[in-house]
Amino acid sequence: MPMTTTTRPILLVALAGTMMTLPACAKRVGYWDRTQQHQVEQEAASHDSRSNSYFTPEHVESGSAVQNSAVSASTTPTPEPQPVAQAAPALDSGSFASSEPLGFNSNSSAAISTSASPESMVSDEPITSAAPEPYAPIPQPAANSVAGGDLSAWIYSNAMGVELPTESTSPATRATVNVRKITDAYAGSDFDPIVAPDGRNLIYASTQHRPTADIYTKSIFGAVVTRLTDDPAQDVMPSISPDGSTIAFATDRNGSWDIFMMPAEGGNKIQLTDESAHDLHPSWSPDGSMIVFSRLGQQTGRWEMWVTNVASDFGAQFIGFGLFPEWCPIASTGVDGADQILFQRSRERGDRAFSVWTIDYTPNPGTAGRETEIASGADQALINPTWSPDGQFVCFAAVPYSQSWVNSTTARPDMSTIWMVSVNGTNKVKLTDGTSVDLMPAWGRNNNIFFVSNMDGQDHLWSMELSPAVRAASLRNPAFEDSFANVPTDSPEAGE
Repeated sequence: MPMTTTTRPILLVALAGTMMTLPACAKRVGYWDRTQQHQVEQEAASHDSRSNSYFTPEHVESGSAVQNSAVSASTTPTPEPQPVAQAAPALDSGSFASSEPLGFNSNSSAAISTSASPESMVSDEPITSAAPEPYAPIPQPAANSVAGGDLSAWIYSNAMGVELPTESTSPATRATVNVRKITDAYAGSDFDPIVAPDGRNLIYASTQHRPTADIYTKSIFGAVVTRLTDDPAQDVMPSISPDGSTIAFATDRNGSWDIFMMPAEGGNKIQLTDESAHDLHPSWSPDGSMIVFSRLGQQTGRWEMWVTNVASDFGAQFIGFGLFPEWCPIASTGVDGADQILFQRSRERGDRAFSVWTIDYTPNPGTAGRETEIASGADQALINPTWSPDGQFVCFAAVPYSQSWVNSTTARPDMSTIWMVSVNGTNKVKLTDGTSVDLMPAWGRNNNIFFVSNMDGQDHLWSMELSPAVRAASLRNPAFEDSFANVPTDSPEAGE
């Protein structure tokens, strides 16, 4: 299967039940079968009920808005005005609804005195004043600045003789709060974040230095980045062992996608899988002895989950169908002491969108079963599931159905948001908001998550403090606040 390189990583669209050509950079994304015709019909039927934007109340018409704030200052009726020469340019009449002329005289406190008698306002000669000093021309308000209600910016512009930027009059949309940018590459994209066991460092894939991806690491609190791989091939989807000593990752450096391992500080690479099939997305068992990964089955044509022992050549074990599996960091959380593995899988009917599942796996004697769907959504694909450090909660990205996405030639969705839910399907909380594309959450320490977002126009890594979400969920589950791992508790100085 030919591998091509692109100037920007392409999100992987994985469809159950079909064989797909892997993109050059297989990001952890999958949605649904875009060929289903009834998706378009559903979109047309429910388009009005799904909006990516939350609007502020409509702006008051420009006339009434300004009339209330400026013209209504005078409460006493004034006589019919006479022509008055203006020392400063009058405001654009289109900016106000009032039919009364309004202007400012630079040599007096008011252009027209509201206490003057009608006789004093009548004269055979027009009233004139000294010409103003030849300063720079006073800027006129932009067409929508005053009409849109940005009157204060216009007043300052007149006072300073310099036009100030004005607020947009477009309808406002909601945006994610409590966020902080973690990476800031000038070019390329940052994606596939994971948090090191010490809670202080991120490991991720990036195309910031070449069109193909390498594995990088950086302090959460600093700006210095270290490149751990340096190969013309694609190196993506890193996963660090529980003891922090070894990083597993997916690479196509041998032609097909395989799982490799290397020391956490970089160095010699060891090939773990060597099949003609494509292997992606490794995840470590809690004791660090095994890895679960995705394989595109050559016989089934579907994404399969396989488990292999990192210290032996006994061979991998097939445990079921699914994509992007992640081993629960806490052992024996399943039934009868089994481990749990989180994954996404598409429906085998309808729109075939992905939902979030778990499967119980017993390493000895090596049995898997009890598949459980814990989160799904109508007209949504739920992807990129990840565990909380205590194994009690899950984060995932929700991609809403979009007809424009279905008709497009790119795998990138129009928008997506990050959600949190308990492993039993309760206490569902929306973590990010707005119209950005938020994907690939990774749970850190001290109630925070890291995720990929283009909220600044480019794919960078961001972090979000989860305390508000924790408080919201704890209203229904008082034990929720105590369920997270909370070490390390000391925060290094910025730039460390």
